[in-house]
Amino acid sequence: MYQEESLKKVAAAMKKLHDAKIYYHKTPDGDAIGSAHALGLALQSQGVRCELFCEDQVPDRYHFLTDKFKSDKTENAALIALDSSSISRLGNYSDAYDFCIDHHENNTIPAEYKYVDETSSSCSEIIYHLLVLMGIPVTKPVADLLYAGLVTDTSCFRTDSTNADSLLTAAELARCGADVTKIGRVFTMKKTRARIELESVLMNNFRYSCGGKALGCFYTYNDLEHAGTTDLELEGIGAVVDQVEGIDVGFIVREKKPGLCRVSVRTYGKCDASKICREFGGGGHADRAGGNIKGKPEDVMDIVESACGAVLKERS
Repeated sequence: MYQEESLKKVAAAMKKLHDAKIYYHKTPDGDAIGSAHALGLALQSQGVRCELFCEDQVPDRYHFLTDKFKSDKTENAALIALDSSSISRLGNYSDAYDFCIDHHENNTIPAEYKYVDETSSSCSEIIYHLLVLMGIPVTKPVADLLYAGLVTDTSCFRTDSTNADSLLTAAELARCGADVTKIGRVFTMKKTRARIELESVLMNNFRYSCGGKALGCFYTYNDLEHAGTTDLELEGIGAVVDQVEGIDVGFIVREKKPGLCRVSVRTYGKCDASKICREFGGGGHADRAGGNIKGKPEDVMDIVESACGAVLKERS
């Protein structure tokens, strides 16, 4: 539930800024990208000089939204961490932040001004409330970015974290001019040929375990190269397992580079995805979580299946 009094303290402190450096997590998704760029644009509209930092590049399909932000030169800037639960998720940047705004469980980032709402469906939703409390007008470019973050992090309002406040925020962003039709289509319907090819690879590699309660699949780095794309351009591809009825856990293993795999786990109300991922050093939300594992995809599949089995056994 949105905690207005706590967020007011963050808003009051942020209104005093002259320079800000905003950091968001590596392998950025729509929520990290949208919330960071929206906050940057909004602060710039109030005369605050802003820079954005991420260890990885923004995927091409977001450029029509993010290109509106132009970085400033900052001096003695306040450091703001967004949409990240730990210092390691932020990559090779500072470990001393002035502000931390997040919606993930078990946030461990120290900051003088910290607001974490685990019930919020996205960090973008929190940034919308923050801007309202700061009295900053939510312009169309800012609304577009926040709506992109909201719609991608809720998988178009289909995740367990979607609630009434998510829908109310979406309505407010639409009133502020967000192009809900275009953004919804671009990020939840349109697919490149490369993505379709890799979805086919995943479905051809479907593997059931835990008595049919878990379903996993994978693609290799060679598959990625053959399709002519990068892992950064495949946000949300884990949805291929969401389509399968009768499972409690679905996961995909993506070999981002030879010998290093990214695991994405989804659960469907029966067990905790973050608990599964903690078995191999990852984390996230109760219904969606992830982590990195070194090894070949086939071997990583065995590790994740074992983690699923341990958590499913505890539940039973």
